[in-house]
Amino acid sequence: MTRHRTSIRTQSLGQVGLRPAVAAASGIEPWTFRAATAHPFEPGDAVPRCAAGDPELFWPATEVDVRAAQAVCSECPLAEECLAVGRARQEWGVWGGQLLAKGLPTTELPGNVRPEARKATKARSA
Repeated sequence: MTRHRTSIRTQSLGQVGLRPAVAAASGIEPWTFRAATAHPFEPGDAVPRCAAGDPELFWPATEVDVRAAQAVCSECPLAEECLAVGRARQEWGVWGGQLLAKGLPTTELPGNVRPEARKATKARSA
């Protein structure tokens, strides 16, 4: 019996089910856009600010994560388009600098993400 090695490639939330970024025109390698590849529009010459960061940042578990994601979005040339996509697709997380829940602006963090981080935040604020 011959055994074959199997490689398992894990994916972050920002990559699950997403198509690779278009590399031909921009010269950017596939999967570089990470969180930005969820956008159903072509970025053209503009490079999303979230392309170089951790995609998990845009699905925050703490207020610190929200502010960090919003800081990235504040300098992004595609923030308006990103926000429009987040609202249209009824997304949750930080899209275009706003925290969304089911596509609507909110101040509540999602309760099902990294509960240990939420507990630590609540313990510090108490």
